Amino acid sequence: AERTFSAWLRTALAAMAGGLAILRLITFKTDVHKIIAHIIGEMLILWGCTIIVLASIDYKKSRNRLSVAKNMKSSQIGYFIIVLPLLLISALLIWVTLP
Repeated sequence: AERTFSAWLRTALAAMAGGLAILRLITFKTDVHKIIAHIIGEMLILWGCTIIVLASIDYKKSRNRLSVAKNMKSSQIGYFIIVLPLLLISALLIWVTLP
């Protein structure tokens, strides 16, 4: 469950980095290309945020199923240390890249 969760987080971060690169690092010659690039960049960033949220929900469900099946308790501190900063960074990234 943890490996799958980290794989989804890597995918989300890669999508958001790609979106940011399209928005901020690539220059375009025409206004049409700029508009298309802005739409694609924002979609990649939002897709990355959605992946983080859905992966977090799925991981929490998997962890709960495993704890019930194996009768063990797991700490939620690590989960929140990973997810909350990623969501905060995602929100800031969306805020910074909006026109």
